[in-house]
Amino acid sequence: MKRALTVMVVTLVQGATAIAQPADPADPADPDPATEPAPSPTPPPPRAPAETPVNGVEHAEPPAPTPVPPKAAVPRLRLELELFTSARWLRRVGADLTELRLDRGEAGADIGLSSRISAGLRVEAIRSAGEGGALGIDGDSLVLRIKRAQIAGEIDAGSVHLEGAAGIVADPWIAVLDDDYTLRPLSASASERLLGWNTSDLAIRARARLGPASLAVSIGNGEGLRYPERNSGKSTTAVLEVVALDHHDARVKLSAMVREGSVGPASIRDRRVGGSVSVVSPWLRGAGELAHAWGVGDRGDVVATVVGGWAEGRIADHLFVGLRGATIGYPEGRSSTVGGALAIEAPRQTPGRVRLWLAIDHTTASGAGAPLPGSDTGDATTFLLIASATAPFVVE
Repeated sequence: MKRALTVMVVTLVQGATAIAQPADPADPADPDPATEPAPSPTPPPPRAPAETPVNGVEHAEPPAPTPVPPKAAVPRLRLELELFTSARWLRRVGADLTELRLDRGEAGADIGLSSRISAGLRVEAIRSAGEGGALGIDGDSLVLRIKRAQIAGEIDAGSVHLEGAAGIVADPWIAVLDDDYTLRPLSASASERLLGWNTSDLAIRARARLGPASLAVSIGNGEGLRYPERNSGKSTTAVLEVVALDHHDARVKLSAMVREGSVGPASIRDRRVGGSVSVVSPWLRGAGELAHAWGVGDRGDVVATVVGGWAEGRIADHLFVGLRGATIGYPEGRSSTVGGALAIEAPRQTPGRVRLWLAIDHTTASGAGAPLPGSDTGDATTFLLIASATAPFVVE
């Protein structure tokens, strides 16, 4: 009995001692949650870079945009249709004449072969017989002929922009005069109408532009579209342009021209100098030209001076009034033309232009002015009702 009590006391003492002592921290069998270190937190996923906070809230940066290829200098496709049709009442010495005419019918296309090279073709409708004649193709039918057919290219050399073209190319002087000319349905420019200046020729043309100035040089046959080369000489035309003012309210351009050449089998001289000024603004535009010629048509001995000008004003949103005049003077004669028009323009949503014109044109000629090729003959007054449309279409 005594031995049993002794064993019980020893057992109780050992149990109390085990409870009083702390557990071994290295013993994994008896961990203490209060003293065990907390596990390392899982790192959060990376956040998208933040833009500058807006109103205290950060916004994720949007993905980088897809690079846009640079815009081609030459459009992939350019189409243009130009039509002038008119009803005329011509009052002259003798019997009056009324007629319906197609004064201009042209269609052109330029195709971009690369960002710097293009090929172009433009055709026009003309009467198959000469002016005043009746013996042509199937009477005097309208036929199509090539007005321009060229391969063109351009390149930038530092700050200088260079252009070139070869084939049947536009004459640089007529191109300058027609650039801002909105009264083309009424009449051609003074140089084209009174001097018989060819609008295009078989030639090589180059142009350099630096800032507001440009210089164009054309070297060609000089025979225009009616003939191939008929002499060994070439005709060279140079035109210098300077944009003196370029503002959103007005643009002023000055031009100077010089031409040296010969035409026909007899190498008739074809020498000319001239200049022009044009002003364009939202409500008023106009231009003036002056040219002096040594040799006109097939007359190398003739000296003549041409002066021309025109102006157009917008008197309402779709209502325009225009005036134009031109004269060519010879040592013993003169030929002049003057006219005006009122035009209504149809509302448009494209770059094209459609107008209806009510116009008058008066011509006079005297002395040496009457029989010369390319000049107006006799005195006459023409009343015109003209419908004109210019419709360009461009695919960049």
